Amino acid sequence: MTSVERYEHALRLLDAYIRENNLRHTLERENLLRMMAELNKPVFTFKDLDKKRQEAHISVPTLYNSLNLFVSARILYCMPRTQGVSQEQYKWTFESKNTLRMICTRCGREAAFRDKALEQIVQKRNYTNFVPANYALFVYGECKVCRKLQMQRIVEEKNKLRPRSSIE
Repeated sequence: MTSVERYEHALRLLDAYIRENNLRHTLERENLLRMMAELNKPVFTFKDLDKKRQEAHISVPTLYNSLNLFVSARILYCMPRTQGVSQEQYKWTFESKNTLRMICTRCGREAAFRDKALEQIVQKRNYTNFVPANYALFVYGECKVCRKLQMQRIVEEKNKLRPRSSIE
């Protein structure tokens, strides 16, 4: 999906949400949607939008309020913050595919993975009064690199605490 198509689709969703909830349609919201679409990133943060926000003379509260509105309107979804990630991450809901992701809680490193058994469970599951469109599963833990560093620290601490024998 191109940035123009992404923007137009998001704008249609926003217009529908605004009409349903009797809200105001503002130029700032449109500009923010355009800025996000032009980022061409699958996942973005407030920091990614901050420089463009300043150039467009949009206030910080307007950006935060708009991001919350876009989440409420189901244009974006907010991925929860983890220990290694300093900010919430946002992703377009309409570009979401079925994803399985592992996220390191220490460094924030992410990796996609495949598990056919999990995928089949989610796809074949019958939900009462609900028809799923897509899914995302996030598995939180420690990556191999962080785990290795942690183990090295533990070994170093044990070596420091071990009494040294004196040979005379």
